[in-house]
Amino acid sequence: MSIGTPLPFITRSTETLDQPPAAVLFDYMEQRFGNTCTQLKVKRNTIICNQGAKLSYLYLIQHGEVLLTRLSPDGRETLISILGPGEFFGESSLLSGTPVTFSASATRRTTLLQLPERKFKLLLEDPNVCRTLLESIARRCDDAWTQMEVLGCTHVRDKVRSGLLWLSGRIGVETCEGVRIDLNQTQLARMVGCARETLSREVSELRRLRTVDVRNSNGRKSLFVVDPEGLSQPA
Repeated sequence: MSIGTPLPFITRSTETLDQPPAAVLFDYMEQRFGNTCTQLKVKRNTIICNQGAKLSYLYLIQHGEVLLTRLSPDGRETLISILGPGEFFGESSLLSGTPVTFSASATRRTTLLQLPERKFKLLLEDPNVCRTLLESIARRCDDAWTQMEVLGCTHVRDKVRSGLLWLSGRIGVETCEGVRIDLNQTQLARMVGCARETLSREVSELRRLRTVDVRNSNGRKSLFVVDPEGLSQPA
């Protein structure tokens, strides 16, 4: 497959060194193909793709938020990732040619760019793009292994504490009130693999210990990790 001229290299400037690989690659794809991509605007709770479907596009998130969930053979649904602006999904299905292993849905009004499979594969001719893509996939694999460890915890208390520690480092936002995790308790329960009511009891106990707090932020309730060391202490 030839594209006529080689793709320009991705260079990691001082401004992008602190960015995760997904954000760097997103910026590159948006700059190169953004004007030729199909824009898709979806409402809250819209299903973008279903587990088991064959994808023809890579999805780039311009605005909004997308949940990736996986349904087990016995009908249990696990929240595996929460993606926001500057992230993308569907690359593994396009690379392997196999059906997607998750379902994707929007939690709010979301704007996506659909990058056709053919254009996505053009990127693979650039070694620097391939390296950045591998870095992004490796990071997602690390997240998956960490989540497996959380789900494998025997006691719910350990699941919740380990899950909060992981998420505070993965998607947490440093604030003067603590590390904010923009998940509600239903989403957190689905991510660590326990019932919503059970998680609520554990969060209440952690609030009593002043390890975490629940506050209104950006128009919704968010969890704040106030004392990260307290989460790693024996229960």
